[in-house]
Amino acid sequence: MNQSRISKNRGFTLIESMIALAVLAITLLGLGQLVSTAVRQNAATRFETMGVLIAQEKLEALRGEYNRELEAETGSSDLTAGTHGPETLIMEAPTGSSMGDSEFEVSWTVTIAGPQKTVNVTVEPRVSNQLTTDLSLTTIFVP
Repeated sequence: MNQSRISKNRGFTLIESMIALAVLAITLLGLGQLVSTAVRQNAATRFETMGVLIAQEKLEALRGEYNRELEAETGSSDLTAGTHGPETLIMEAPTGSSMGDSEFEVSWTVTIAGPQKTVNVTVEPRVSNQLTTDLSLTTIFVP
């Protein structure tokens, strides 16, 4: 009698297997969603980081022009009051990487109050189907 009981309790039933498969499928779907979100956020962060670098570079170039303007006592066309740009800038992807080149538009606004110039640089990524936003950095140039 003991042998017949043992033989009946071996293995899994079809229902147990289907429940285990359903739990596994739900877990894998959740993991897939997590990976997809992480990849999108990584791409958005990459564009944001490059945007900050581009804006900082532009502010440094404009600061150099402002310093030359002070020394020579002549005005720079890039530092006159108003909106300037947009300039298109292409950041090339590193050799051998799977990332494509990235295109950005850079524009800046200058506000003058006496010897003080307030400069606001805006960088816009030109990418379709990405979760990217415009980035703005502002600084004040004072002699």
